[in-house]
Amino acid sequence: MKYMQYKGVVEREYKKSLRKIMHEICVVEGLNSSLGAKKLGVAKEIFVFWRSFYRLDRNQQLFDQSVNDIDQMKFLYLNEAKTIDLKRPLQHDDKQSLEGLEELVGRMVEYYKCVHAESNGLAKDTGNLPLYEFVQELLGDYKSGHLLMEVESQKKKAQ
Repeated sequence: MKYMQYKGVVEREYKKSLRKIMHEICVVEGLNSSLGAKKLGVAKEIFVFWRSFYRLDRNQQLFDQSVNDIDQMKFLYLNEAKTIDLKRPLQHDDKQSLEGLEELVGRMVEYYKCVHAESNGLAKDTGNLPLYEFVQELLGDYKSGHLLMEVESQKKKAQ
């Protein structure tokens, strides 16, 4: 028999499309190629072909999910980047202070968001964005006193 004949036999037996049958076997039940082929009553080679054709192999699914995630990421900062003016003057550029550091970190966050938006999330430099966002959060925790409370709490646990 040919692939199409096997497909017809399996679809008639399960009364579903082959895509749905393969999805249930590969994704829902998580069967490997040997068990899946045995369940359908077809050769392992045929099962592997169908699994590959419908992109139901675990590696193919992970790859497809990663591609979808990257597609979603390109829109992440698009609207926010439109409102950012990177050319505006710094308010604390003449002195080194906590406020100056906070302003510079905020400006770097904005810069990397713009780079992210312009490159559709594919620029290598955008890998720095989480670092600057973390520093921004850390500065906020310091100013609010939460960082000091956390250090005091850790000090008590160490005693």
